[in-house]
Amino acid sequence: MSLRTSLVAAIASLLVLSVAGPAIAEYHVGDPVADFTLPNAYGTNVSLYDYQDRIVVLAFWFAT
Repeated sequence: MSLRTSLVAAIASLLVLSVAGPAIAEYHVGDPVADFTLPNAYGTNVSLYDYQDRIVVLAFWFAT
């Protein structure tokens, strides 16, 4: 990734966070969260509910 692309991505992230920051819900350990479904690395849909009572770590990244 070029330096220019990295800078544009960083600036865009900061802008999104500055605009969306106050609207983000605040969660605490033990709070219930809304269920959602996303495709995994193999293309199979996986629901957060499938991992109920387990520790879940979410990692998001964006390819350009």
